[in-house]
Amino acid sequence: MQFKKAIQHTILWKVLNTIITFLINILLVRLLGAEQSGIFYYAITLLGLLILVQSYSLEAGIVYYCSKNNNVSGIAFFIVPWLLLQLLISLLVLFYLIPVGINRTMAVLYTISNLAILYCNGLYTAQKKFPALNFILGIVNLLLLLVLCGMYFFDLSFFSLTSFTALQPAAFFYCCGFTLQAILLTAVFFYSNKKPVGAGLIDKKMLKNIFAFSGLAFAGNLLFFLVVRVDYYFVEKYCTGIALSNYIQVSKLGQLLVLLPSVVAAVVFPYAAGAQQEESYLGKTQFFCRVITGCFIFFTLFIAVTGYWLFPLLFGPGFTAMYPALLLYLPGFFALCIITVLAAYLAGAGLIKINLAASAFALIVVIAGDIALIPYFGINGAAVASSIAYFVCMVYLLWYAKTKMQDSVYDFFILQTADIKMIAEYVSRKKRK
Repeated sequence: MQFKKAIQHTILWKVLNTIITFLINILLVRLLGAEQSGIFYYAITLLGLLILVQSYSLEAGIVYYCSKNNNVSGIAFFIVPWLLLQLLISLLVLFYLIPVGINRTMAVLYTISNLAILYCNGLYTAQKKFPALNFILGIVNLLLLLVLCGMYFFDLSFFSLTSFTALQPAAFFYCCGFTLQAILLTAVFFYSNKKPVGAGLIDKKMLKNIFAFSGLAFAGNLLFFLVVRVDYYFVEKYCTGIALSNYIQVSKLGQLLVLLPSVVAAVVFPYAAGAQQEESYLGKTQFFCRVITGCFIFFTLFIAVTGYWLFPLLFGPGFTAMYPALLLYLPGFFALCIITVLAAYLAGAGLIKINLAASAFALIVVIAGDIALIPYFGINGAAVASSIAYFVCMVYLLWYAKTKMQDSVYDFFILQTADIKMIAEYVSRKKRK
C-alpha cells in the first residue's frame, strides 16, 4: 500500500474507531459510576504496565526489520510459543499481584489478549495491511458498543455473572472485547499467510536483530509509559477516588487529541524504517506536525468554550473537576502530539536512543513535579507537572532535529502557503469524485 493511501485509509478508520471507543468509555463510566470507573481504569493501567514489560516492545522490532523485506512468516510462528510462555508468566504474576477493581481470571485474559493484539499489530503493520487491521479492531469495538448500549438504555445484563463478583458485567464485556479482537486478528493473519513455514526456517540473525532493536524500544516505551502514567499513582495516593476518576477521564480525552498524531506515527514508522534514505520522510513528518498544530488550535478553542458544561453532561455530575484540569493539561497534550509523530520518524530512522534520552528527562521532571504539586493542588497540580514534562521531551527532540539534521524548528509548527494549497487541492479532488 502506498504511503498516501495508507495515511488516508488509516485516518478514516482511526477517526471512526476513536469515536466508537469514546462512546464506549462514556457508557462504561455511566454503568460503573464515577468512583468505581476510576478504580477499574486504574487497574487497567497497572495491567498495561505488565503488558508492556512482558511484550518487551517486540512489535517495534518486528515492524522495523520486517518492513525492510516484508517477510513475517518465521517470526509469526515464533510468536505462538512466545505467547504461551507469557500466559504462564501472567498466571504467576497475577496469582500474587492482582489489582483492585478487576478479578484474576479477567486480568489474565485482558493481559494475554492485549499481548496478542500488540504482536498482530506489528505483523500487520510490517506488511502494511492497514485495512484488515483497522477493520477487525473497528468491527469488534462496534459490537461492544452495541452490547453496552443494550445494558445502559434497556437495562440488559445478558446473563448473571455470579462467578465474577469482583467485576461488573459492563467491565466483563469490555475485557472480552480485547479477547475477540486478538482471536480474529490471529485467525485472519494465519489464514492470509498460508505459506507453510516451520520454526526451523526462522532467520536466527533477524530474530536476534529484532530482540536487540526491541530492547531499545522497550526501554524508551517503558520510560514513556511512566512519563504519561506515573501521575496516576500520585493522584491515587493523595486524592479521592472521584478525583482519580476525573483525572483519568482528562487523560482519556487527551488521547482523542493525540488521535491524528498517532495515526500519522503508525504509518510513518514502517515507511521510514523501510526507506532507502532516512531523510526521505522528514519533510512529510514536518508537514504533518504543521497540520497537527493548526488542528490543535481549533480543538483547544472548542474545549475552552464547551468543556465546563459538556463534561458533566457526558460523564455525569461527578466530573466537574475535569474542566480546569484539562485546560492546564492542554499545552502538554499539544507537546505530546508533536512528540508522537517526531519520535515515530526518529525510531524508523534508527535513532531510537534519542527518544530514550528524551523520555528519561521527561520522567525526572514529571516525578519531581508530581511530588511537589499534587499534595497541594490535586489533579490540577498533576496536569501542570505533566504539561511541563511533555514540553521538556518535545524541546529535546526538536533540539536534536535542529542541531543534527540542520532543520529549522519553525518547519514543525508554522503552516506554509504550500501546505494550505495542498490541502485545498486534496479536498477539491475528493469533492469532484
